[in-house]
Amino acid sequence: MRFFEKYEENAYDKEEVYKYLADIYYENIKDYEKAIEYYEKMIEKYGDNAHIYNMLGHLYSTYYQDKYMDKQIYYLKKAAELEPNNRVIIKNIAYVLGKFRQYEEADKYYARLQQLNPSHSDLHSYGGYLVSKRDFVNGFKFLMHRFSKEDLQEGAFPPIFLNKKVRWNDKMDLSGKHVILHFEQGFGDSIMFIRFLDQVKEMCAKVSIVVQRPLLELFAGSDLGCDIYPDDIPMGLKYDVVIPMMDLPLVCHTTADTIPHPEGYLKVEQKYIDEFREQYVHKNDKFKIGIAYEGSVMGKETDRDIPLRFMYPLMELPGVEIYCFQVSDPSDQMGRVPSNLQFVRLGDKLRNFRDTAAGLKCMDMFISSDNGVMNLAGALGIPSICLFNTISEWRWIDTTGDDVVWYKSVKPIQATTSRAWDETIKRAIEIVEKRQLEKLNNKLKMSVPKGSIKSKNISPNAAVSLDAIAGLLDEEEKAAKKSVKKTTAKKSTAKKTTSKTAADAKKSAKAAPKKNSAKPAAKKSTASKSKTSGAKTAKKPSGRAKKKEE
Repeated sequence: MRFFEKYEENAYDKEEVYKYLADIYYENIKDYEKAIEYYEKMIEKYGDNAHIYNMLGHLYSTYYQDKYMDKQIYYLKKAAELEPNNRVIIKNIAYVLGKFRQYEEADKYYARLQQLNPSHSDLHSYGGYLVSKRDFVNGFKFLMHRFSKEDLQEGAFPPIFLNKKVRWNDKMDLSGKHVILHFEQGFGDSIMFIRFLDQVKEMCAKVSIVVQRPLLELFAGSDLGCDIYPDDIPMGLKYDVVIPMMDLPLVCHTTADTIPHPEGYLKVEQKYIDEFREQYVHKNDKFKIGIAYEGSVMGKETDRDIPLRFMYPLMELPGVEIYCFQVSDPSDQMGRVPSNLQFVRLGDKLRNFRDTAAGLKCMDMFISSDNGVMNLAGALGIPSICLFNTISEWRWIDTTGDDVVWYKSVKPIQATTSRAWDETIKRAIEIVEKRQLEKLNNKLKMSVPKGSIKSKNISPNAAVSLDAIAGLLDEEEKAAKKSVKKTTAKKSTAKKTTSKTAADAKKSAKAAPKKNSAKPAAKKSTASKSKTSGAKTAKKPSGRAKKKEE
């Protein structure tokens, strides 16, 4: 770095130095901010160079994501003006316009791209763009170019997909066939696309599934009604067609409005849920929230991951416990969580996705970045929040509504500016507090008789703090104890009075025979006689006497 600074200071042709340093910072040092600085210094002399404008647009898009939208579009459009037939430039401007959902202009550049001998990578990118704007039919068709991309790394997909003779295409008839549904990428993809299984069953004679081993127990326990194999097709198994799972929307002619089972479709046996709760979940009435903040390496390109420190405010909420479902933690973020915060690590307890599913079922709520565990929570129907960056991956066709479309139980919260995670967490906390109040309100209604303090309805929308609710519960508890104390005292007094009365009666009973023992028979006889005589001599009362008597 010192050498470059000295070189820049002493070189005669500054613009040539800037170009050299810009390329070095971009390609070798990967300091994109510094690379942008040097490319922009070159513009004054090389203002007619399409390559420089393209690099600036590309770098602003890659490094700043949603920031400097005007600069991203300006530089790339300038490059396209200078070289209108440059395939790379046209693809870059089409992608950036699509990223910012300027669909009308993006369509024009993508149409132009089709005339410039596009690569498989170009066509794959176009497929993602079409899905993002809800065109599933054409979008998933173009996404099939993923198996032929020029930059495809070895081992990116299972080897069976290289065999085009058995890999499904849109001209195949599945009637009477034994079909293999085969995983292809991450865990989240397998969880998301297994929802199409029932529809495929109606098209063919038999269906078998090949999934990643950590998903085996979860899928086996979900009553999917087919053979399930881990990792690869068993030797000797006879089958006709292999369908990559991400092709299933195309196989089933799915549109954005006909996605099957958005309410959930996977399950876990109750005994595993009970075992997990008994072993790892604290036995208290706190509101339990599961979290996950990081996905696989493949998700890095869209900036999906959330640094764990942004979730600390969740851990500070009164009456809340945070359970972390993150398994891998390469930068030891969990080890840096302050000890005074409510935080329970579950990662080392999770042997597979069945364990993860059992744990999620023990939670009141789940909050996560865009990753595989979030897909699992949605497939189980767990009330969840997914925190999205400003630029989300192509499959999330709507991150502004009450759900993410694919999963009805997952509420999306999208950052208004890139990586503004503190803002998304604040909005998530508002939902958490509302859910806490709802849970407390339901508990109060169910646990006590009508008319008591607890039975009064506490509206989730009312301006009532959780501390106030806690105070209300304390007040009710004290009132209940006081009431019990009074009742006990009253019962004790009543018991003493009853005992005293009984004792006095007993004493009187003992004393009475001694006083009247001289003439008991005579008294009885006199009383009887008097009664008889009274009955015979009684006169009929006069009208006034009768009225008075009545």
